[in-house]
Amino acid sequence: MTDTANAALSTGASKLPAYTENVRLRLATGTLLYLAQGLAQGLFFVAIPSWLAVNGQPVGAIGSFVAAISLPWSLKFFIGAVVDRYAFLPMGRRRAWLVGAQACLIISLIAFAIRSPLPSELTTIIIFGTGLSAMTAVQDVALDAMIIDLTPKNELGKINAYMLGGKSAGLAGGAALVAYFLEFQSFAIAMIATACLFSIPAFAAILIRERPGEKLFPWNEGQTSDQSRDAKPEAWWPVLRETLRVLFRRDPLLIIGLCIFYGMHQGIFEATMPAFAAQEMQWGETRYASLAGIGYLISGAAGFLVGGWATDKLGPAKLGYWTSGIVACIIASFIFVALASTTDLFFSSWYLFYGTIVFGFYLCMVTLGMRVCEEHVAATSYALMMGSMALGLMLGAGSVGFLDQIGGYEALLTAMIVTILVSAAMGLGLSPSTGGPAMPEPAA
Repeated sequence: MTDTANAALSTGASKLPAYTENVRLRLATGTLLYLAQGLAQGLFFVAIPSWLAVNGQPVGAIGSFVAAISLPWSLKFFIGAVVDRYAFLPMGRRRAWLVGAQACLIISLIAFAIRSPLPSELTTIIIFGTGLSAMTAVQDVALDAMIIDLTPKNELGKINAYMLGGKSAGLAGGAALVAYFLEFQSFAIAMIATACLFSIPAFAAILIRERPGEKLFPWNEGQTSDQSRDAKPEAWWPVLRETLRVLFRRDPLLIIGLCIFYGMHQGIFEATMPAFAAQEMQWGETRYASLAGIGYLISGAAGFLVGGWATDKLGPAKLGYWTSGIVACIIASFIFVALASTTDLFFSSWYLFYGTIVFGFYLCMVTLGMRVCEEHVAATSYALMMGSMALGLMLGAGSVGFLDQIGGYEALLTAMIVTILVSAAMGLGLSPSTGGPAMPEPAA
């Protein structure tokens, strides 16, 4: 890029308000960056597992892949500690991490395309998938920390609804388009298409400053904000001490337990449903991925339209109780109806209804996590909470082979019911300030 082009880009972006200055910009930035994250996760958790299932890989092998790509997310505590400890402050506390992670993810996708493994090369697929998942986890940690740092508390339910709506759209687009290319084109084209899709919303991190006066790029004019300088720890011990102080309280510990059991629920689901669609219903990867994509769009739209409002109005704890109970009933209907004799219409309707309701539970969970974090160690503390969900996802996916052996789909689905109900039960002990309706921000 020439100096003239750099200057033009910097001048144009400097006319935009910073993240802290405009609520609409906050909503748009969070939505776009979560859209990018959803594209990558649509590849990991839908397209590739479905591709493996259609090409003859057993449920246990798919579960191993899902468990492996969940590993970096279970280590988000360590990623968060690094993000809290180190920063290029002239660009803000988090934005340099966002830009770097996005660049590494695009390069990794291109390398994955060049290697183009066969479905039987599970070890190679797991290695590449884990690397890609690690880059996505870094982006997620930095973005969540930026949201917690810079967003007023009474906006968290709304902005989470917008972000998860963007993520759902990304999951839908990534899952459907990548699955199409995997089935009808080639693995290399599928990976290149993912890289191209990812790069478009990623520009939000490049063009938007965190606070006024900060640098757009390292070589531009700008300066460190006083808030960023004051909030950044200067040593490792303060990061660890403050994180432990924040987390070793009743509410954060209950939310960690909630995240673990919800993760187990999702780990079993992500490994079981592609296998059921491919092996019991004879669906191809494009058909299942298309259904998943429609489900993400519907659930994202529901979250966008009413999810944020309901979370803030009713409180995330109460909404979580209702959604978990409905999810348990939905899964029970699958055990008694679909396992005996099902049709394409029933399976599709069931999947879409389940996805919409469980999305509401997930929205409640992430809102609870953000409510109990503090700005100076936001990356570390929130990453540990959400990393515990990834740990649960890894445990759930890793248990799929065992559950399949002892009871087949009945055992797998029953385990999903148990884990979602235990997860919701963790919310019973939350304080009203954490689990209750959102309160207005006090006047400055």
